[in-house]
Amino acid sequence: MKLSEALALERIKFNLEGDDKGSVIRELVDVAEQSGLLSEREQYLDRVLDREFLLSTGLGHGVAVPHAQAEGIRGLFCCLGISREGVTYESVDNEPARILCLICAEEGSDGPYLLLLSNITRLFGQREIREGVLAAASADEILAIIHGAEEAAASRV
Repeated sequence: MKLSEALALERIKFNLEGDDKGSVIRELVDVAEQSGLLSEREQYLDRVLDREFLLSTGLGHGVAVPHAQAEGIRGLFCCLGISREGVTYESVDNEPARILCLICAEEGSDGPYLLLLSNITRLFGQREIREGVLAAASADEILAIIHGAEEAAASRV
């Protein structure tokens, strides 16, 4: 699954307000709950925070991909948040996270879930994509950047 397929305009939040890992994850889980695709908010939040306790999902270069599988999730989807100031995230390079992509997956969706995680990691591993997303003025623009990068990658294969 591509990120552009898992993301929707209403699940993109500009200007995350939190100033630490836990608070921005809570904000993104709230976005997931508001989408109507997550019915067990506290259970999912606990799963994501437990996952973070084991090993931070801060990939470096200002990107973090918190994720977990849980009951009470319909399908597989993402919520994207932008932190203009950046948040301390225990990333591999110790840099603050500015782009956070929460993956919400129903229990037992291992294959598609891991493929989506891999695709997100590859996509945001590109400096020009990160810079474009951070410079975007709208959710539409973010989706266009992501979709364009995915199409370009597919055409190279």
